Amino acid sequence: MTPRSSVSASLLVGLSLLVGCSSSGPAKLGNDGAENLDLTARQVALDYRERCFEPVAKKKVPDDLCQFQLFERTERQWGPEFGNTELIQTANRIQGDMIETAISKILVYDKASQRYVSSNKSTRFEIVQQLKDKYKIR
Repeated sequence: MTPRSSVSASLLVGLSLLVGCSSSGPAKLGNDGAENLDLTARQVALDYRERCFEPVAKKKVPDDLCQFQLFERTERQWGPEFGNTELIQTANRIQGDMIETAISKILVYDKASQRYVSSNKSTRFEIVQQLKDKYKIR
């Protein structure tokens, strides 16, 4: 490799890193704020259910950090002989925290969601609570 080509290659790599890291936030979701918040909560709930809750409910050995956290929190709160009801309660609490965090991140960048929350008669807390209840594990 010639010195000129190595300089241009390193310049190209540097520019691609700058462009990749300079985004101002997540991609724009849509123009309907309620739909954006619902979509975000649904994605978090489905991902948590598939990746964390179901393997622990099937009594598989935890191989993911979220599975280990769910198992550990349930065992600490309910003891080593916890049942499915106790596991669901703990999973709903953890999943609710994850939904709340994801919605908070969306509300920082998504203007449609911000308008929806500010124009809604319910408070932000009530909207988040409704979404948590809608997607909790039953």
